[in-house]
Amino acid sequence: MSVQLVDVKKRYQDGRRTHEAVAGVSLTLEPGTLTVLAGPSGSGKSTLLALCGGMTTPTSGDVRLFGQSIVRLRDHHRAQLRRERVGFVFQDLGLIDTLSLVDNVLLPLLPSGRIDGAARAQAQAWLTRLGLGELAGSRAVALSGGERQRGALARALVTNPDVLLLDEPTAHVDRESAAEIVRVLAELRDEGKIILASTHDPRLVERPEVSRVVELREGRVVD
Repeated sequence: MSVQLVDVKKRYQDGRRTHEAVAGVSLTLEPGTLTVLAGPSGSGKSTLLALCGGMTTPTSGDVRLFGQSIVRLRDHHRAQLRRERVGFVFQDLGLIDTLSLVDNVLLPLLPSGRIDGAARAQAQAWLTRLGLGELAGSRAVALSGGERQRGALARALVTNPDVLLLDEPTAHVDRESAAEIVRVLAELRDEGKIILASTHDPRLVERPEVSRVVELREGRVVD
């Protein structure tokens, strides 16, 4: 049930220059762990998250989700695996401001056509658990930074994924909101989920709930 990266490299072509965003990383993520990727901007954190979730494929090396290599899967098979097993919270959150919060949470279920009463109840349950139950009908544009962050987390969890990937989950929120987000992540960790979060926020790196900190520099693991 683990996620494994085996000597993974990812290169991008920038005009005549080749940029190596990830430079030979091997990493294993086990169920029931909260791992934090730390490092400065441009160190490869977001690229590594995308590789772990099958959002992009490596230039070389292997990525294995639950014992299955995803590198050579057809695009639609990889997309199906992401929808069913992986939840993402992107750095820009990606909420649609004109939609209500609950409709934003339901978006990952659209490809499967499962928007029914049970799905809405499931979305409402996640919002309630994250302290947003009374805001379900509010438009996303009216939410605070911390509320938007937790709303994006509810959207990532609505499919009940095995793996949760978060890009800067405590950025741009106050200390109280950051602590609440970490509390929820710790609960999800204890329920057996694999959680990987990138950050340059010391408030997250130093939290006792974190199982392991992996530091990246120039696409390489340094600690």
